[in-house]
Formats: sequence, C-alpha cells, structure tokens
Amino acid sequence: MALTDLFISPAGAGDNSGSSVANALPAISSGDWSTDIEGLDRANKRFVFLSGTYAHTTQLTFSGSVPTDEQPCQWVGADSSGNILRPKFDSSGIRLDLTNYPLFVNSANTSSLNAEEHTYYKCLSFENTNTSYSQGSIVEASTSDIDAQSWLGCSFKAKPANANAEVMVANGTSYSMCVFEATTTNFDRVFDVRSNCNVDNCRIIGGGGYETGIVGGDGDGITITAFSAIIRNTVIMNLHGDGILFNNSNNRQNPNVQNCTIINMAGNGIDCSINTSNNSSVQGVIEGNIIFNAGGKGIKADAADDRQSAGQLVAMGGNGANFENMDSYEDTFDVIPITTAEFFDYANDDFRIRRDSVLYKFYGDANFGAFQNEDYEFASVS
Repeated sequence: MALTDLFISPAGAGDNSGSSVANALPAISSGDWSTDIEGLDRANKRFVFLSGTYAHTTQLTFSGSVPTDEQPCQWVGADSSGNILRPKFDSSGIRLDLTNYPLFVNSANTSSLNAEEHTYYKCLSFENTNTSYSQGSIVEASTSDIDAQSWLGCSFKAKPANANAEVMVANGTSYSMCVFEATTTNFDRVFDVRSNCNVDNCRIIGGGGYETGIVGGDGDGITITAFSAIIRNTVIMNLHGDGILFNNSNNRQNPNVQNCTIINMAGNGIDCSINTSNNSSVQGVIEGNIIFNAGGKGIKADAADDRQSAGQLVAMGGNGANFENMDSYEDTFDVIPITTAEFFDYANDDFRIRRDSVLYKFYGDANFGAFQNEDYEFASVS
C-alpha cells in the first residue's frame, strides 16, 4: 500500500486540508506549531513539507496514530510546487545546498521534535538560533524509538552556549549525507552516537579547532558508546576537542572508521584511550582515513590496550604526534605523510583532494579520505 501524501506549508493554503499544494495544511500558528499538525496521524503517511521557514519555539508533539513497521511515516522536503527534493552538497562538498529546503528554525532553548521509529526523513533543515542553547539534541531521539529510522540529506545546526550541549543524539539510526554543525566552541560534542548506528558521507563541523585557543566543554566531533557504530566517508573538522572519541570503558569497542577526513582538531584525531579492557580479538578497521592537523595525537590508545586502534593504512600530517600508547602496534600502520598541498584550498576549508596528490585515486577509482566522487576532482591543478 502506498503512503498517502499530505502537503504542509508554514501558513497553509486554500482549505488547509493538506490534500494538495494549493490546499496545504498549516504547520505554524502565532509563531509556534499549529494544532493542525499536532493532531496528524502518522501511520502510512508521507508528510511533504513545502519550501519555507517553519519558525517555532516548542517541541512538536503528536496526538494521532503512530507509525508502525507495516505503516511507516516519511518526512520529505519539497519546493513550493511540491517537487520532492534530492540532497546534494554545495561546491566545496562541506555543507548541503539548502535551496528550496523547508527550514525548521527554533528560536527557543528547546528541541524541535521527538523523532519516532519507523520514520524516514529526507531533505530537511533543523536550526536552533537561541544564543543560550544547552540542549542534548536539536531533535530528540528516545532510546525506545530506535527501530527503522533513517535520515538522508538533512542539516542540523546550533549555537551551543553550554559545556554539556550537543547538536544531535543518535540511537540505532542511519545517517547519510547529513550535516551536523556547532557554530561556537562551547559544547560537549557535536554528534553523540549512543547505540549502534551507521554514519555515511556526513559532515561534522565545529566552531574552531586548535587555532581558536577557546575551550568550553569537551568539544568533540563524534563520541561513540556502542560496539558496532560505523563511520564512513565522513568529514570531521574544526573541533576544539577530539575528532572521534570512543568513550565507553565497559565495552571492548572495535573501531570501524573508514575513508574519513578528520582535520583541524585541538585534541586527537581518533581517541580510544578510555577503553581500558585488554581486547585480544580486535576486529576494528581504521583504513583510508586522513588525520591532519590534530593538536593532540593522530590516534591515541590506552596504555593497557594498544591494540584497540586496529588499522594498517592512514594518511597523516601536522599532528602533535601520529600515535600515543600504541607501542609496537604503531609499526603495523603504513602512514602516508601529507601536507596542506594535498587539499584544493586548505586555508578556506576546501579539503577536496588535488589531482597531483598521492592521495588522489589511491584506491583505483577512489581518493583517500571522504571526497570520493567525480564532482570533487579536477582536470587540472591551479
């Protein structure tokens, strides 16, 4: 059975039934969520959010039927004519092109909504503009809502002003082509992966790396507390803490970080040092990653468990040191030394790989790091 489309705009249109673009249901009333959207059934529905700004101050809660495994819900962004959007990055490949995106803008120190299971989100932008932002997540993700939820081409942005703040929390969810950004240097972490998740082709952006000299909170990019979180093809940049921190001392975590670009950290690129349980059967993968300009170490392990950071091939340069507490295991890594010359325009945060770099098409048809597509390659070098 096909999902039933329901068209939604900030102010609504026509008879406000949601049956068409001309009769869009109103999402906003008097500067906050309307009773029209709060009462919606979600089972077997596709919410088509039309381009515009959805300005609100409270968390959206629903009173209608919930989505199920047989009757899911989807939220999709569309232009003003109802054409459903597809995600694409801007010319630098760092941020999404938000042209025609529905923009959910929250001006209060609250979360925008509580994400649900059996729900799929595509081409939506969530931004919190409150200068006192201290939330645990722009979009709340309850641990009970972890079944069949995914995000494609979505943007999450906030101005944290608290050492415990986070931009996004992930619980058993998949994210592809999503951007998570903290525009200050006062937060705990940008992206908190609390249970098994897949993060692919995403961007984790902080308000400044080691050069800012500003530290508020841990300032990490991604923290991971689950065994099997997989981070692939992702850019992690400009953080005043660690790029990726494995932060559960009770789990023998097997890092799975592949083809990522981790760049401009005040702390470490990848930090496994909290995991002190000696793991005799590490199955982690740290391959094809660029770790550049980390004020701490490229990869840091605990002294009691130097095998925690399992890998063989990485590209590094500009770090305080490439390894800490890896002992003889650091000799198992083949480190390709790199400089700013590998990147198209490092000074302006354009980390695409130049054609004259040793990292270019290193894997036959793919570059080292996160920028793999033909869109990010050049016929000549300026």
